[in-house]
Amino acid sequence: MDHEKNKVRYIQTKRRQRIIKARMLFFSLLLVVTLAVCGTMAYLGAQTAPVNNTFIPSRVTCEVSEEFDGINKKNVNVTNTGDTEAYLRVKLVSYRVSDQGQHIGGIAEIPAFIPGTNWVKYGEYYYYTLPVAPGKKPAADLIGSIALIGRYTDADGGRQVIEVMAEAIQSGPAEAVGDSWGVSIYPGSVTAYQG
Repeated sequence: MDHEKNKVRYIQTKRRQRIIKARMLFFSLLLVVTLAVCGTMAYLGAQTAPVNNTFIPSRVTCEVSEEFDGINKKNVNVTNTGDTEAYLRVKLVSYRVSDQGQHIGGIAEIPAFIPGTNWVKYGEYYYYTLPVAPGKKPAADLIGSIALIGRYTDADGGRQVIEVMAEAIQSGPAEAVGDSWGVSIYPGSVTAYQG
């Protein structure tokens, strides 16, 4: 009987030793893998130069230029003051002011004029139908010359003012113009955007 108990103890002892050896082997391998990964990460962190992703967004701006002698508005144009090609559009707003420059009532219609080459009226805006390079302006003025009414003789009185309000938008992609302005611009024409 003692022999059988010794044999069972011997087998149990051997089994425990194998389990301990297996666990030690597993933890040794885990330690080696962990050290290898950490060492690789440390090496790459020390050896790899950082990559800076520098992105400079475009700037799209414009500026109106005109001459005004008190009655005649001349050479009305828009300069692309941004840093990318842009389409330009202009809205003319007319109203009356008193001698003190205060807004007053009364109708102040924009005098008839023929827009310059490649300027197209669509809705309430005049569009220049060619992209304009940075620092440049359209080859033709929107307005060569128009005479404003210096003194209205009706009951409202006052004199006429025409404000020139310009906008610019990057010329590409075409979806940018369509989504923002609701139009498609082609050389010599402007149509509703069909998205």
